[in-house]
Amino acid sequence: MSQTEAVPSTVKSLVYLQRFLAPKPVVSVSLINNKITLNVLIPALRSDGKDILISGGPSAHPGLRDGVVFSVIQQMIQWIEENLDQNLSVERISEKSGYSVWHFQRKFLQLTGLNVYEYVRIRRVINTTFLLISSNKRILEVAVENGFNCQASFTRTVKGITGYTPAVIRKKFSSDEHKWIEMVEALINPRVNI
Repeated sequence: MSQTEAVPSTVKSLVYLQRFLAPKPVVSVSLINNKITLNVLIPALRSDGKDILISGGPSAHPGLRDGVVFSVIQQMIQWIEENLDQNLSVERISEKSGYSVWHFQRKFLQLTGLNVYEYVRIRRVINTTFLLISSNKRILEVAVENGFNCQASFTRTVKGITGYTPAVIRKKFSSDEHKWIEMVEALINPRVNI
């Protein structure tokens, strides 16, 4: 059984195509049992390991008219994935989608549980922390490769989202990938403020 066979068939096509483009984690949004889910496929950290699929998010129920918007959101997530190393403003992403900034942000939040800006930041943090624990690249090199302008902004962003600096992530999670996976699961499951 190949490692991609564990992925649900609704997610398989998007993830399978993206999987061979880069060894970084890949995100997709899928419709499973009439619920929308945010999925992160994490490639094996070791050659003897298995890929891991994390599904999370708010499990939104799409309305009757959300089918087309859901399709556009899927396309935009794929486009964001391919352009994470570039400057991705909400305006640029909305323009690419063909929707107004207001409408795109509202639907993106409704369907994924994250606003567009948070999503891009979290995706960059997932990629960078994955590189920190799976490679020996310098922290600055990892930051620049993933769309950060400098190490200071990278450190601020990573610490603001995860609670850890990049150096601490490398030290703490390189030997415990399961704890890193738990951290990623917490990132893609939006916090509910009561």
